[in-house]
Order: sequence, then structure tokens, then C-alpha cells
Amino acid sequence: MIRQKLFPVLLIVLMALLTFWLDQVSSITTIVRDLNPNRPEFSASGLTATRFDEHGQLYERLVAERAWQFPKQHDVYFDKGVLTLYRAGATDSVVKAETGHYNPRTRQGFFDRKVRMDKPAGAEGPASSVDTSAMSLDGDKGLLRSNRYVEMHHGNSVATGVGFTYDYRNKQLHLLSNARITYAK
Repeated sequence: MIRQKLFPVLLIVLMALLTFWLDQVSSITTIVRDLNPNRPEFSASGLTATRFDEHGQLYERLVAERAWQFPKQHDVYFDKGVLTLYRAGATDSVVKAETGHYNPRTRQGFFDRKVRMDKPAGAEGPASSVDTSAMSLDGDKGLLRSNRYVEMHHGNSVATGVGFTYDYRNKQLHLLSNARITYAK
């Protein structure tokens, strides 16, 4: 009679021990460690990032040979970057730089070391180019800017100066100071 009353109690104890053991064996321990802020959290070779406008047409495309991002930062750094700006789905301008960084949240970018912007020939006029050592991008306002020496070629005409702003939505370039222009037809 004691065995009959002891069996359910013993079974409950065995089931409790088995449950405890299975819980210990199957639990996954997560180890969280802080990343080194001086080392990239990720890096990539051959990065291509594309943005479309509200009509689904190409708006911006960034292609870089190498890209990386540091922990807890939003800027994506790149080497040998090419930013293509589009207007109505067609190429409007191409910006090339040795190095730079771009923040996709604020749509602010910075290009440095051998920066060149090319604009293909079109109905508005001949091909043009702008060379400078550093240039910033404000994607929300559609502006490219520099406060460095700049040399611009538009067809056979040449303009130089210190600093410029280029509103790529309205296609307006302004040289800021020390502008010298040689106009040729």
C-alpha cells in the first residue's frame, strides 16, 4: 500500500528532475560584448547602393570598391567611390572620389582626394566636368558643395575659382570666389 502511494510522488520527482535537466541542456547563453569603436563593424568589397525617387526611377547610385562602417555610427566609409545622380531616370552627373563617407539617414556625404564630377553632353549643352580636392553632398537639398580650389570645363570654356555650389536639381553652378572664366565657342 505504501508502494502504491509512493509511486506517483516518485514519478513527480523524477519528472521534475528531468525537466530541470532538459532546461539546463537546451538553454542558449547569449554573450554580449562591446565592439571595438576603432575597428569596423562590417566591411564589404564591391558595394552598390541605389536610391529611387517617388516614381520608382533611379535617383542616386553609389558604387565603391571597398566600404566599411564603425560600431554605433551611421556613416558608411568608402574607397574609390562613384556616385551617379539621375534625373528622370537618365544619368545627370557622375561624381568620382578616392575616398569619402555617406550617411544614409541624413543623406549627407563627403568626397575627398581627387574628386571629379562629370556631366554628359545633352540637349542643355556640351559635356562638362568639375575637378576639386574635396566635395560635400546634401542629398535632401540636391546640392554639391566645395570650399576648395575648383576647375570647371564646359565644352571648350574653362572656369576656375575657390569654392562652388551645384544645385543638381535645377542645374545651377555657382563659383564662390576668385572666379576666372575663359569662354570659348
